[in-house]
Amino acid sequence: MHYEVEEDTLFLLDNIKPKGKIIEIGAGSGYISFYLGAHGFDVTATDIDDDAIEYMKKIANEKNLNIKIVKSDLFKNITEKFDTIIFNPPYLPGNIEEDRAIFGGENGQEIIENFLRQAGEHLKNDGRIFIILSSYNDIQKLKEKFSSFEFIERARKNFFFHSIFLYELKKI
Repeated sequence: MHYEVEEDTLFLLDNIKPKGKIIEIGAGSGYISFYLGAHGFDVTATDIDDDAIEYMKKIANEKNLNIKIVKSDLFKNITEKFDTIIFNPPYLPGNIEEDRAIFGGENGQEIIENFLRQAGEHLKNDGRIFIILSSYNDIQKLKEKFSSFEFIERARKNFFFHSIFLYELKKI
């Protein structure tokens, strides 16, 4: 099942400044990729879920959008480098096997850490990563563990029970 458009998706789209060749990891419904593709960007959309891939292919075909759609677990089936990498990860603490669209592991950041371990090899030297993180995540630990990136908070949205942050990462 593909991930429906939620507030975090719109928050991400409203606050990013993408450039060049773009990849959206875990695109879900493809909303961000479709928007960027319709605005002339060279976009690759990925997801691990078969239903999400089929849904994106159907919508891209209906809207006549020239977007590359790839089934991939993070960067597993990706060989290229990109100017912009976009990721709205599952960041809530919980069992990934229950719902990998929302649960990011026991502490909510297992998938985020896997993503960050791989992202550098697919990011051009002057490229940027835009990623959503949550107050459930240990952001300081991520900054320390992945010190090859500069973490810049670009936006924040507070909810009743937690906050989400848009971070821009660039190679140091």
